[in-house]
Amino acid sequence: MKARAFIVCWLAACDFQPAPPAAPLVVEKPIDAAVAAVVEDAGVARPDATVIAVTDACLQTATHIADVLIASQTDESLKSSYETARDRIVRATAEACTTQNWTPDAQKCFAQAKLEADLHACEKKFPTKAG
Repeated sequence: MKARAFIVCWLAACDFQPAPPAAPLVVEKPIDAAVAAVVEDAGVARPDATVIAVTDACLQTATHIADVLIASQTDESLKSSYETARDRIVRATAEACTTQNWTPDAQKCFAQAKLEADLHACEKKFPTKAG
């Protein structure tokens, strides 16, 4: 994915304001209880009240990306901020994955990432197509 899209998702995590009220979330089908809980709590309010339905594969990928970003943080304050924004990171990343049609190979690369540097390597290896 493009660096810009990744940065937008990342900036969403750095927005230190209280989370907006939850909006209904439409998902094709939850994967398991843990992911279903994230889906239920990850509502993102939009001014136009639209909701983007995300795919199961993108939700799994986004959840793993958030986990890696949080685990990679050594600054406890920043790590805490990321943990607080986790649902928004997952939601924004899942929406980007779905709307940008990330390939199965790109999703596999992100799913295998263990460190933040691995995420950046995937980003460079699988850039999104300019629309």
